[in-house]
Amino acid sequence: MYKNNFVNWDFELVDFMEDLVRVFDKTGLIVYTNTSMKKFLENEEGKFCFFSDDDTHKNDKKYSSLKCVAPIGHKEHVETELLSVGKRDFLVKSSPIFDDNKEYWGSIEVFRDITEANKLQKDLLKYQEMIKNDMLTASDIQKSLLSKLNRIDGLNIEYKYISSDQLSGDFFDVIELPNDKTCVYMADVMGHGISASMITMFIKFSVRMLIHGRKIEHPREILMALSKEFSKLNLEMYFTIFLGIYNRATCEFEYSNAGHNSIPLLFCKEKNVRLELSGLPISWLFQDSRYSVGKVKLCHGDCVLFYTDGITETKNKNREEYGEERFFNVVEKYKNSLSDKELLDKLVEDVSEFRCGVQEDDIALLSMRVL
Repeated sequence: MYKNNFVNWDFELVDFMEDLVRVFDKTGLIVYTNTSMKKFLENEEGKFCFFSDDDTHKNDKKYSSLKCVAPIGHKEHVETELLSVGKRDFLVKSSPIFDDNKEYWGSIEVFRDITEANKLQKDLLKYQEMIKNDMLTASDIQKSLLSKLNRIDGLNIEYKYISSDQLSGDFFDVIELPNDKTCVYMADVMGHGISASMITMFIKFSVRMLIHGRKIEHPREILMALSKEFSKLNLEMYFTIFLGIYNRATCEFEYSNAGHNSIPLLFCKEKNVRLELSGLPISWLFQDSRYSVGKVKLCHGDCVLFYTDGITETKNKNREEYGEERFFNVVEKYKNSLSDKELLDKLVEDVSEFRCGVQEDDIALLSMRVL
């Protein structure tokens, strides 16, 4: 009966909407509710909307149990508000209706049930918070493992480690072996995040297992065994690693390279030498790789500097890479005036000044100086 009191609109389409719809005139009288609204609140046609808590104290009218979003006579196109009714949450949009003379006639309100969407969002936020806490814990573990590098007699070890994310794919380790030998390596895992950090843990424990458990003490043999262990994981990932063993008795440093394109630099006051050596990355694609071996004799004061491509591939505002030349120039400029720790700080500072925008890749530096 109330629908007949105003313009004869076709409500057939509105009646089949899942959203709850109601129409009220300029007095607040509800003149139409669709089928969904009737199912939710029975039939409220003939009742009045209330616009404030004061309305409900008037005894001469029957009021709806749903508060109106927009004030009566509002001129805005749409008013939006979130309302909770019982255990349901609604996004309510109220649009004014004008007659042929452009005079305010009433309003139409659409209640969209967003209860499940809200629950899903809350569950997602809870899950994200859980993942964040897990990543922070994993990051703390990863950093604590890096901070516990052994102090080695006859060597000065310094490092710098800056991840682009909470979890890094760069990793290094220094391991003391029997017979006055020391194993040192720098690894770079494809990608970032949880999967990359888990591979760094695999590298750390696998290398130590091969050295201490299987008593493998030759760089080439360690990399070959590491490649076989990694292939058992059947992961479509890869990592590069430059690994060397220093013999304090003979002062010889033997090394092998599995695809690590950031070639370590051997330097002292008089020289700068790149420890060039090729080799394939460790991946399920290259399970039977063979690795070459390089050997160099180290003297008192010699320093081997390991690093990852997070430094050399840093880009400036012109998308130009920092590159090895700039890297080596900083080493040459400051190697005789700064301590090893200060030199690593200077390298990071120079790269940071060169960079435009956020750090896109992990940065790892490790120096090993013969005392």
